[in-house]
Amino acid sequence: MTLEQKQMIAEMRAAGQSTGKIAAALGISVNTVKSHCRRERQNADCCKHCGAPLVRATTGRRKIFCSEGCRRAWWNKHRDQIQKRAVRTVTCAGCGRGFESYGSRNRKYCSHPCYVQSRWYDSS
Repeated sequence: MTLEQKQMIAEMRAAGQSTGKIAAALGISVNTVKSHCRRERQNADCCKHCGAPLVRATTGRRKIFCSEGCRRAWWNKHRDQIQKRAVRTVTCAGCGRGFESYGSRNRKYCSHPCYVQSRWYDSS
């Protein structure tokens, strides 16, 4: 696809033209127009939560959110998309109940009170 075609697609989409009409006018496949529009939408430098423009850093990873507040708000609304790979089911050394430990391989107790009880009061 040429640069002129890309510019025409952007202009025609901004004018409200459908992908079918754009493809027919430019003589290219409808799927080519759709994939170009999808790529442009993904590469847009806008906050994933609020849509505010992002300031692009010269180095490092591409920003997705404009602020820490937007990042937290978006993840709070999309908890189903969190991939917790480091979740382990562990048996508490103090009370014997099972609990989920996230991240730490060394965690032995389900809570601080359980740790205190086991550490200082159960050693008779």
